[in-house]
Amino acid sequence: MRFKKTGLLLLTFLMVGGTGAYAASKSKTVQATISNFKYVLNGSNWTPQSKTEPVVINGQTYIPVSLAKEATKTNITVDAKSGKMSFGEKLAKTPFDKERIYYFSTYAGLSRDSKYTENKYKEVVTIKNLGYIVLYPNNKYQTLVLDLKLADGSGQILLKDEDTGEHIKSLFLEEGKQESVEISVTGISNKGVKLYMEADDYKKETVLVVQPTSHYK
Repeated sequence: MRFKKTGLLLLTFLMVGGTGAYAASKSKTVQATISNFKYVLNGSNWTPQSKTEPVVINGQTYIPVSLAKEATKTNITVDAKSGKMSFGEKLAKTPFDKERIYYFSTYAGLSRDSKYTENKYKEVVTIKNLGYIVLYPNNKYQTLVLDLKLADGSGQILLKDEDTGEHIKSLFLEEGKQESVEISVTGISNKGVKLYMEADDYKKETVLVVQPTSHYK
């Protein structure tokens, strides 16, 4: 995508989508002209999901935060109260279960069975055959790290962006093997990330364990 040198300065103009005035601070407004652009991303024509448009102010082009996030896959969060903007990953790790998790039926949920907790954790998230969970990063994070283990059986582990319908990642896990999976969750908010598996043998109850060490950053 072609960005002018000052393009990311729109990060100081957060109220994108109006027709005339854009808030630059609590006490100032500026006049802006909404501009329609065609986009090229990594050499190919690109249509963003973001419906907000760039604006021109005093001859300078400014792009919306949502557009910058989508194109660059860099998470940008804004704390309006403190006036702080954060780019990329966070230094502090946020446990994955501190954000919303949807559990599909009785095939996914929390377990205190020592077979799955291995007497190391109070409880763990388990996903059985035909089950799945959906994780909601809520536009707060750059990366999701999942520590996964198959306690019974073997199979394919899949992660899907429910917002776009695209598969993000897949990997094969053997019984008893633990794997750490890292994916970008920038821009994933409304429908979340679906985590599920395709067991090698559906006649055998295969159980995927999501370790409590899984986290956002």
